[in-house]
Amino acid sequence: MSKFSDYLEAISEINDLGNGLHHDLLKELPSSSANSSKVQWLFHSGMLFSSSDKWWGDFGCRLSAHEGIDITFYRTDQNKIFCFDDSIKVPAMDDGIILNICDDFLAKTLVIKCKDVTSSDRQILFAYAHISPEKNLKPGYNIKKNDVIARVCNTYKNPQLPCHLHCSCFEVPKNLQPEHLSWKLFSQSTDINLINPVFI
Repeated sequence: MSKFSDYLEAISEINDLGNGLHHDLLKELPSSSANSSKVQWLFHSGMLFSSSDKWWGDFGCRLSAHEGIDITFYRTDQNKIFCFDDSIKVPAMDDGIILNICDDFLAKTLVIKCKDVTSSDRQILFAYAHISPEKNLKPGYNIKKNDVIARVCNTYKNPQLPCHLHCSCFEVPKNLQPEHLSWKLFSQSTDINLINPVFI
């Protein structure tokens, strides 16, 4: 769990979320106005791995269990609660190589092979979903931990759903072609193992 909590801290630092102001206002402030206060991350049960609950709209049931974790709500030292918007930068959780950039139901997903986490016939993939990837990124590119790889997308395709970053982790056969690594495969294949990203 330490890697995931470190990742939340990286999101906070890269976006200056701990200053008690909405991040859009930072552009108008002198750099000395920002501070490094930590934020408190807030999760509805429907945002968590394997949940069957929605955390938006009618708060009913999902069509299938949630295959990752959603990140958006945070509270500052001033006890104000904020939600991501499409200016939020998405850092890489770890070093890796981009295998595919595919569509998801809100925007795009980056599928990244984690470095140094493979066996003879399986590999671990991390998916950053509902994002707008940085323009220079392409399959085959290497990324480094904390590189800004995307921004959270606008959710105009589903206005009931707030902007958020969806993170998933999968164990997949090594012999799959990169262009096949998409949500169609992840949601339908019996040879894909879901991993709770909180515990990687």
